[in-house]
Amino acid sequence: MTKRPVTTKAPAEQVVKDIRRATRKLHSSEEKILIVLSGLRGEDSIAELCRKEGIAQSQYCSWSQEFLEAGKKRLAGDTARQANSGEVKDLRSEAVALKELVADLTLENRLLKKHERCWGPPRMRYPAAEKLEIIRLVGQSHLSVRRTLAKIGIPPATFYRWYDRFVEHGPEGLEDRPSSPSRVWNRIPETVRDRIVNLALEEPELSPRELAVRFTDTERYFVSEASVYRLLKFQDLITGPAYIVIKAADEFKDKTTAPNQMWQTDFTYLKVIGWGWLFLSTILDDYSRYVVGWKLCGTMRAEDVTNTLGIALAASGCDSAKVLHKPRPLSDNDSSYIAEDLAKCLEDKGMTPARSAPMHPQTQGKIER
Repeated sequence: MTKRPVTTKAPAEQVVKDIRRATRKLHSSEEKILIVLSGLRGEDSIAELCRKEGIAQSQYCSWSQEFLEAGKKRLAGDTARQANSGEVKDLRSEAVALKELVADLTLENRLLKKHERCWGPPRMRYPAAEKLEIIRLVGQSHLSVRRTLAKIGIPPATFYRWYDRFVEHGPEGLEDRPSSPSRVWNRIPETVRDRIVNLALEEPELSPRELAVRFTDTERYFVSEASVYRLLKFQDLITGPAYIVIKAADEFKDKTTAPNQMWQTDFTYLKVIGWGWLFLSTILDDYSRYVVGWKLCGTMRAEDVTNTLGIALAASGCDSAKVLHKPRPLSDNDSSYIAEDLAKCLEDKGMTPARSAPMHPQTQGKIER
């Protein structure tokens, strides 16, 4: 026969002690000092003061003894004391700030060492070793994850993707994965490629378009003209077109022998601080290198070139005197010099334009200087 366990109830005194212990008031250092000073003044008895403050007499005696001992040490020259709650909070906040400062400096030092690799540019690919180093750097940093990643210049989504792969697969999971698919769904099989090459070798006179049509008709397999062209180019079966290379000569074939035979004209860009851009239209005599006419313009239109040309004709006297051959204006291929309005103006004045070779500023070397 088993005996049932007898449950004994705690005595009432123990329950009262537990309630008092749970609801005991915690006094700050300032309140303890005030209570001890009230007892030292002797206005109330110690028992009455302890009853009023809700503390035991033994507790008051220990506070009073500690207060007197601290005063003795202070008078003896010992300045050591316990910090109050406000000072503790200030010291903790200062320690946190110092930790963050050290973390910032450590992180900047690491980034300076990695300056040649230059962490952070967008769309940059990192090897597995650097990904692992960044994960460890973020884990060891006293800063938050986002602040550390902002210093490094790596998006949080990228970092967490690396971290998940590292946790799941280890350092091997940080290796780069090929971005291209393993197999292209519309890739032409090798057997079909060989048949296209054989057909091209049998009939070399056919173009890639004609080969694509012929192969589709005879083999009942559709291939595009672009696919045939790429395949033949890869096999080096496409001959390049016969380009005619035209380059500028080292010097003029017919050099000027007198003034007003050829004028060089061009625009010069001038930036005025606080105002904007201005354009100086200049006409220079090719033989004497004398500036025949110029005009400061706000745009680079054909109208500006026409006005500058009129100024030069008036200054040289070629518009009033009857000359056999008027000067030929030499210019580059800017839109203002090849405009239709300028061509009509030159035709009305009986002038034949000349233009420099593309991408060859040496043709107008005198005015370009």
